[in-house]
Amino acid sequence: MNHRWRTVALSCIMVFALVATLGLGCGKGGEEAKKTIVIGNLTDLTGPAAPALIPTTWGLQDIVKEINAGLNPGPKLPAGVQLKVATYDTGMNSSRFIPGYEWLKSKGAQVILSIFNDCSETLKPLAATDRVAILGIAASVAMVEPPGWVFSYCAPTRWGIKLMLKWVEDQWDLQAHGGRKATVATVGWADGWGTENQKGAQEYCAAHPDKLTYVGSYMQPVGTMTWSGVVAKTLNVDYLVIAANGALMPATFWKQYKNAGGTAVNIDTEAQSAYAGYLTNYCGWDELDGKLNVQSWGAWSLADEFEEVKYIKDVLYKYRPGRAADLIREGMGYLGGTAPQFFALQMVVAAINRVGADNFNGQAFYDTAVNYTADWAGSSRGFNATKRHVVNDMVVLRWDAAKQDLVMISDGWLDIPHE
Repeated sequence: MNHRWRTVALSCIMVFALVATLGLGCGKGGEEAKKTIVIGNLTDLTGPAAPALIPTTWGLQDIVKEINAGLNPGPKLPAGVQLKVATYDTGMNSSRFIPGYEWLKSKGAQVILSIFNDCSETLKPLAATDRVAILGIAASVAMVEPPGWVFSYCAPTRWGIKLMLKWVEDQWDLQAHGGRKATVATVGWADGWGTENQKGAQEYCAAHPDKLTYVGSYMQPVGTMTWSGVVAKTLNVDYLVIAANGALMPATFWKQYKNAGGTAVNIDTEAQSAYAGYLTNYCGWDELDGKLNVQSWGAWSLADEFEEVKYIKDVLYKYRPGRAADLIREGMGYLGGTAPQFFALQMVVAAINRVGADNFNGQAFYDTAVNYTADWAGSSRGFNATKRHVVNDMVVLRWDAAKQDLVMISDGWLDIPHE
């Protein structure tokens, strides 16, 4: 109970701090700027995803300050041009997706960052009609296939879980297990994100029956927090896909699972890494030791190896010195959100340079994006005429209790299976 109230209090403090900063200027352009380009931010500042998405919005603000000051790596804005962030809080309520989109358009946004995959899916036909580019982070297959006006900066989670299971398959030694195949099950909430992970696990196991056996999906209504029945059915599964976007579902399930003596290895894609601090506070590092997940943009532990991650870390300490250490401990919310947002804004700057600030709009971004490629920590990324996901490969991370950190265990970037 005390932990829960500390988390609520922290979230409230973060919300108040964010609201206090939303009205501040976003760079040195100020009154000298001749042209302001509005970037829409459709997110959650007060709902269940807020503990990770408030830092994501802070990161967006910080990167915009860097770009406006001309301090960013890569293309620079023309003189007299600045970016400005307009933010709409959905509270993670789907009824607010379209009103939020319309409000951001009314503020002049021609490109809109959409945090949730179900939001991006909802807006996909409207974006095509209005020629407004939706820049998605949490991703699903429906966002990118067929290709349209939604551009995804992370891999669809269905593909991410297939990469995670490919790693499991490659590591599973049949001989050491007496010829027994690894068993896999999915547990989660039956929302869009959970269902995407469930489908990915089912599809991959069905396509690779030599080493993997899929034993079942145990998807519960959104908001479920009592898991005794599901725990009893999954106690001795080898690998459990924890299909959740947020901290509440995985925290409540995993604590009850470990208390009951469950032995599975906990795996997911990348969403839960944004809540690592909350999960480890609730469940304990020892109970989460060995958890596996994939990540599209690296991890804090890779700052010495990936100069792009180091840049995001330097930006965090530059603009949020009093909060930086805590934000890193809390998880990947700042890095996992800021890195793809920075990549997206580099495309915005490239489009402005290509057509001029007065001619910049959603179409200009679209035309630039479908011909854009760039490197991220040795990974080539970009879109084309038919490809709407920028990420082609990911790294595998292990939650390490001894280091109390997420460490890379793959040998660099691994290609994503698209079956």
